[in-house]
Amino acid sequence: MAREIHKIRAEGTAYRITQDYCLDKPAPMPVEDIAMDRGVLCLEAKLTGCLARLVRKGKHGIIRTHSGIREEGRKRFAIAHEMGHWFLHEAESQFFVCTAEQMRDYKGSPMEVEANLFASELLMPTALFRPLAGDVEPRLEQVKSLAGTFNTSLTATGMKFVDINKHECILVLSTNKVIAWSKQQGNRSGLRIEKGMKLHPESLAFHVTGPAGKLEPEVVKSETWIAHNWYERQIEVTEQSWALENYNSVLTMLVVADVDGADDY
Repeated sequence: MAREIHKIRAEGTAYRITQDYCLDKPAPMPVEDIAMDRGVLCLEAKLTGCLARLVRKGKHGIIRTHSGIREEGRKRFAIAHEMGHWFLHEAESQFFVCTAEQMRDYKGSPMEVEANLFASELLMPTALFRPLAGDVEPRLEQVKSLAGTFNTSLTATGMKFVDINKHECILVLSTNKVIAWSKQQGNRSGLRIEKGMKLHPESLAFHVTGPAGKLEPEVVKSETWIAHNWYERQIEVTEQSWALENYNSVLTMLVVADVDGADDY
């Protein structure tokens, strides 16, 4: 039997670290300095088949991140993810090798999920993130602004935003017009977007072009994105899609609103 994911422990450990260092203002967390203070040296190296790895020997360790990581925010999340293993999983292993897929996985291996939860909370403490993200309009401009405040990647910030924002949001990444992953708050909405599904030609994401293509929010047909609507909810779906620079991918923010008695678009 697979063990449970210890969400409270993962996030609580990260929270206590921010308190230990009196990190009480929205700003980039000094993740490498924290690692060094706890006996972990952070280095860059040319890694094959992974984004980062951690080696532990007693009270000392080394985190190596792939030198090919282009964005500072993505590198910082990789370091924070390995620190999650450092603080949470000493009893399980002294050596971790982590891929890009594992660093966006919130449903698979319990240890990888816990490392992601730890990293998200360390870099974007909920107590500091919620006042900035909880009540705002769910738009990618808001996510980008928060990513700048905390020096985090657009995707990691978007995932945190979806969990915190009061509106029902779904974040989707598509690559080469195929859905790579989606993230929504909880799993009780009855709505599901299928990984591996080809983008619908009527979606905005299908038509985003250029390295910096950005389309403003627009109401689209619900079936453009929703593969399963188990509760047969009458919903309105608003889509905003941006092309990600340096990647052949599109990041999409979907906002779902119930429309009682309305015809589906």
